[in-house]
Amino acid sequence: MSDNMALLSQEEIDTLLDFLTQQKSRVGNEVMDQESIDRLISLLHTDKVRSIKFDTAVPEARRERVSALILLGGMSDIREQQQNCLLDCSQDEKTGYVRIFCRDIRNDKRYYITPKCMEQMRYIDGDQSEWGYAVPPLTFDKLSVLLSVKYTKSSFNQITRIFSEKMFGQESIPVPDLYMPTAYSLIHHLNS
Repeated sequence: MSDNMALLSQEEIDTLLDFLTQQKSRVGNEVMDQESIDRLISLLHTDKVRSIKFDTAVPEARRERVSALILLGGMSDIREQQQNCLLDCSQDEKTGYVRIFCRDIRNDKRYYITPKCMEQMRYIDGDQSEWGYAVPPLTFDKLSVLLSVKYTKSSFNQITRIFSEKMFGQESIPVPDLYMPTAYSLIHHLNS
């Protein structure tokens, strides 16, 4: 390939078309911008799994225009995921670690979301990586954006209580705004 990131060889075009054809149920109707195309081309040149920096790589998206960046295993398309899943959390009884999962409300199936899933921007069934004792409420909200699912007020309150207790020693201590999503995000990501 030439140094111009906009040009692809015929083999790269064929590879891209094969991939998109296989993934067409997961690909939305949105048009890719040049930066996204350049990143896709860059990925074609490496077999290495790339990790991302979570906060800088999560797009700022408005709920009405967003489509999930990560499709859960077992979901046929993004609409199914949006309509039938809620982001939720719990604490592991043995370790005390936070567990974040998408819960399919039809059958109560849990899809555990791990840090490795977020680094690789794909759902990894059975991954054992852990979040640790606390997850900032802002991170929980950003996971909602990546998965294009909502969460309940009780789930958000639970993740906030755990964070406050583990970081500040008491559940009752208010969490600084630095760790909290904006009011706009809460309005759009809370399940009403």
